[in-house]
Amino acid sequence: MNNFLKYMFASTLGTILGFIFIFILSGIIMAGIIGSAMMFADRGKDDVEVKPNTVLTLDISDAIIERAAENPFAKFQFDGMDDGGKNELSSVLGAIENAKSDTNIKGIVIRGASFNGGLATLQNLRVELLDFRESGKWIIAYEEMYTQSAYYLAPAADEVYMLKEGGLDFRGLRSEVAFFKGAMDKLGIEAIVIKGADNKYKSAVEPFYRENMSAENKVQMQRILDNIWTDWTSNLAESRGITPEVMNDLADNLKIDSPDAAVEFGFVDELVYYDQFEYKLKEKLGLEDDDDLETMSIGKYSNVKPEKKEDKNWELKDEIAVIYAVGGIGSGEGDEESIGSETLAKAIRDARKDEDVKAIVMRVNSPGGSALASEVIWRESVLAGEEKPFVVSFGDVAASGGYYISTHAARIFGQTNTITGSIGAFGIIPNMRGFFNDKMGITFDVVKTNQFADFGTLSRDFDEAEIAHVQNYLDQVYTEFVAKVADGRGMTYDQVDSLGRGRVWTGGDALEIGLIDEIGDLNDAIAYAAAEADLEDYDVIDLPKKVDPFERFMKDFKGETKALVADWVLGEEAVWLQKVEQVKEMDGVQVRLPFEMRVY
Repeated sequence: MNNFLKYMFASTLGTILGFIFIFILSGIIMAGIIGSAMMFADRGKDDVEVKPNTVLTLDISDAIIERAAENPFAKFQFDGMDDGGKNELSSVLGAIENAKSDTNIKGIVIRGASFNGGLATLQNLRVELLDFRESGKWIIAYEEMYTQSAYYLAPAADEVYMLKEGGLDFRGLRSEVAFFKGAMDKLGIEAIVIKGADNKYKSAVEPFYRENMSAENKVQMQRILDNIWTDWTSNLAESRGITPEVMNDLADNLKIDSPDAAVEFGFVDELVYYDQFEYKLKEKLGLEDDDDLETMSIGKYSNVKPEKKEDKNWELKDEIAVIYAVGGIGSGEGDEESIGSETLAKAIRDARKDEDVKAIVMRVNSPGGSALASEVIWRESVLAGEEKPFVVSFGDVAASGGYYISTHAARIFGQTNTITGSIGAFGIIPNMRGFFNDKMGITFDVVKTNQFADFGTLSRDFDEAEIAHVQNYLDQVYTEFVAKVADGRGMTYDQVDSLGRGRVWTGGDALEIGLIDEIGDLNDAIAYAAAEADLEDYDVIDLPKKVDPFERFMKDFKGETKALVADWVLGEEAVWLQKVEQVKEMDGVQVRLPFEMRVY
């Protein structure tokens, strides 16, 4: 028996050590692979060959985001492998811009049945594509079927084609909110919700204490949807010659109920199979049927460096720092998809102290988050603006904390359908007493030195004094938020308060009421900053610096695995797990957007 236990122990220990060895060895190998990839990454850029008569493919089903993590493998292409995935918006826009003057690029094909991105990103792409057409080159759209989000870009093409048995979704926009109060009641969980003074539009916490939208939330949501729909139908009317009145009739009566109807009403030019579509491309390129069709994805083409004139009098140029503030705001360190107060504050501070940096542009795409973390970032933005031109560019969303950190910019740029505002604050405290006592049979007892020593515990009801304490703090946060906006925007406190109270606005409305200064994109913001700094020839640098790929791999391994398992088990319902994770991250007072806006 002793020998058996000894051998079993030895075997178990050997197995554990073996796993540890394999893990370490795998890490070493992976580090070597990543290191090699990084060594050859720049060379990979030079190796991308653009052949004559090439057609660029813009697949909008690939994620287009503000900033992607450094991927050392992105420059390598293998037979049978797609180079899709996550593309940076600036890289995609830059590739389209470069393609205008590239004699080897003859046109662009837009593909993708759905769009994986935000509304302002869609608008950015549309404007860039229309500019590409102005250069004299053509754009063609083709897909088996179109969702509404995908069709937003299709009219930017000269010709729109669809599969003969395909479909086009055109039925208007909606906003749907899931409410959890009923489930929480059954579990014996109460959400104690506290909002800033008269923050009646701050609806982020409504799902936890209501069973439907408040009247105020319905008002703001209806306004936002109406603005987006008006902008959308106006663009469609301009591109396809279909009046908004006709489009509303088509949507209200679901008249686009077949591929033929999509052609009849002018949404699609012709129904063709893919081989027929390829034939049309070859016709445009002057190719024979048996000639090869040269195509290249936008992602791959973005690695091609545009030709530059040789500068014989080369010298170091002045710089404009573009600082990316992307994702939810929290304390500590951040990355390409989240804002950490330490990381972003340091980036702003470094740009302020760098003598080569003559102006700063902060690109904000954030729904907000921690009020404390937002305050840390705001302070650095103010200091930077005192020394250098400090300009802000809004992406898809710049609301609540995202707006908080932008208040003192010299100029704020946004798109017409940027989601912004949400000047307000809230706190949510779960009361788990009923769940523990009534559902689980768990009781608690406590000994304490002072009356409020157990303040914040989940195991008992909150009393009026504790709620009043939190309310007072939230009122202070809201008052300070409004005061900062008033000071930064040159408005009175009462003016900002009337626009605040948690209310969300589109960029078009925000321009009219003074929350932003100009409709424009990141390039417009950079150009303005350059003019303010009297710069004609300059380089643009991106901050914060991207996380090392190997460090990123080790950090994300757990998260990626978790996400894959969630998708495998829950499928499309995995989004609700993400909602739960977001709630778990709401630590402390929040200045956060109450909803997500996406077109399907």
